[in-house]
Amino acid sequence: MKSLLLGSLLGLSLLLGACGATREVPVSQTGVHLQAVFQVPESIEGQPSSHEQMNYLLWLPEGYGQDLDRRWPLILFLHGAGSATNDSQFVLSYGLPEVLYRGDQPDEFPFVVVSPQAFPNVPWWEGDTLAILNALLDEVLANYQVDPDRVYLTGLSMGGYGSWWLATAYPDRFAAMVSVSGSGYRTAAPPEKETICKLRDLPLWAIHGAQDMISDPTSVKIQVLSLAACGGEVEWTLYPDAGHGEAYARAYRDPAVYAWLLEHTRPAE
Repeated sequence: MKSLLLGSLLGLSLLLGACGATREVPVSQTGVHLQAVFQVPESIEGQPSSHEQMNYLLWLPEGYGQDLDRRWPLILFLHGAGSATNDSQFVLSYGLPEVLYRGDQPDEFPFVVVSPQAFPNVPWWEGDTLAILNALLDEVLANYQVDPDRVYLTGLSMGGYGSWWLATAYPDRFAAMVSVSGSGYRTAAPPEKETICKLRDLPLWAIHGAQDMISDPTSVKIQVLSLAACGGEVEWTLYPDAGHGEAYARAYRDPAVYAWLLEHTRPAE
C-alpha cells in the first residue's frame, strides 16, 4: 500500500491547505516538504499494530524523478521531544527539516529525507514504534527511487537516543548513523555488551555540546566509548561552547556530516 501524499508545507504556518483541505501533490515536486501518511498494517512482525497510521514529512532533492533509473540516498530523521502532538509545524521547527526549510543545507544535497512524526507521548523506543518505523522504511523503498544500500539514520535529543534503539533493533538496515544531542540508550550505564555490540558494523558519528544541560555529555560519552570498545567505526565530536539546541543547529548545517554519510554504503550481504 502506498503512502498518501497530502500536500506541500511551504511555510511553518501552512499545513495541508486552507481550512484543513487536502490535495494530491505530484511526487516529482522537489525542494519542499511533502506531508504524507503511512497506513500501518494491522499486524507488524506478527503482533497487532498499536496505531493505524504514522504521519511523516518527505523531502525530495532537486532532480528527483528526472532519471527513473537513478537511485538516491535516503536520510531517516528522528525528531526530539517537546510537543504534545508532534505535528508538522513542530517537526519543521528545528533539526534537519528546519535546515531544509530555510535552505541552509549544502549546495549539493542529493538525499531523499523522511521525517516521521512520533506518536504523542510515546518515545521512539517504546511499544511497537521501532517496528512501525522499519515498516515505513520498507514502504518508502518500495515506492520511491531510493538506494537501499545508502539508507542513513540520524536523530537529535529523543531522536538521537531513538536512532540507537532503531539501529540496534535492525542493525543491517542502515549504512551509517549520526546521533546529535542524545547518543546511547538514555540510560545512566551502557547496556550489556551483547546489545551495544550489535552496532559494531554500523559507522556512527555522535555529536554533542559540552554545555548541554538536558542530555549529560559525560553519560553520552560513556555510551559512545562502550560502542567503540566493540571495535566499530565511531566518531565523537564535542562542541566545547554549545548547549543542547546549539549542537544540533550547528551539526545539521555542517557539510562534513553529509559528506561523511555519503562515504558509507551498506556492506553486501
